[in-house]
Amino acid sequence: MLRLGAFLSIAKGIDKVVPQALEIGANTFQFFTRNPRGGAARTIGEPETARWLKARQEADIAEVCGHLPYTVNLASDEERLISFAGKVVADDLRRMSALQIEYLVVHPGSSGGERQLALERIIRLLDRALAAGDSSACLLLETMALQGNEIGSIAEIATIWHGLGRPAQVGVCLDSCHLFAAGYDFTQAAEVERLVDDLDQTVGLEQVRVLHLNDSRMPSGSRRDRHANIGEGEIGEVGFANLLNHPFIKQLSWNLETPVETYRDYAQDIARVKAIAGTVAAKRA
Repeated sequence: MLRLGAFLSIAKGIDKVVPQALEIGANTFQFFTRNPRGGAARTIGEPETARWLKARQEADIAEVCGHLPYTVNLASDEERLISFAGKVVADDLRRMSALQIEYLVVHPGSSGGERQLALERIIRLLDRALAAGDSSACLLLETMALQGNEIGSIAEIATIWHGLGRPAQVGVCLDSCHLFAAGYDFTQAAEVERLVDDLDQTVGLEQVRVLHLNDSRMPSGSRRDRHANIGEGEIGEVGFANLLNHPFIKQLSWNLETPVETYRDYAQDIARVKAIAGTVAAKRA
């Protein structure tokens, strides 16, 4: 079954998100675990958790993603930020486990210096955070556009995963806009094959769980992260047909992060994605 959702807010209760997801034609969703520009986490008590678990079962909502706030920088060399990031990762893995959330997504961060040293810092931080407590949630490192000092190429994520000892609890979240900006030109079908081959040769396809769906306002290889609505950017409908109709990509969980004013605006992009994913893939280049 295709799992397709969008970025929704749990500010009024995680159980309240279920009818919103159904309203826009989604059967999964993603949400910020904390204030995305800060770090404060809302307490989710037992009554709300019970309502959420009942609602998701009745609506067949699965493969849900929590997303860590942007203030978490795993690659930082500042002790205060390192301590904050480690605590948030460990705490939110436990929180997601209590809510039976399958995935927790995090950006690897920005190096601010020598990239190999930054990768070593990320490995040490995650090693401690993963050891801090048991959790059923899988931590997913997101592929990035590589603008500035961003860490997050497929090779760098593979280095982190191997450095951690290749744990089953750590995987990969793809992002269509980020990958396109980093140089995978999905308007060419051969580039989708290159992406899948690169994943297979580095982390293994079984570690790749989620795809963020975003068109790109900037051309391929720009290394600039600028999201656009599906079919309205440089990837376009041809690029998404190539990407979404690939057998491996089809079996991932998909979540939209496109520009919207309200959650209801996601319905249009969800309908577009469903239409594109139901078409015959564009002729291979």
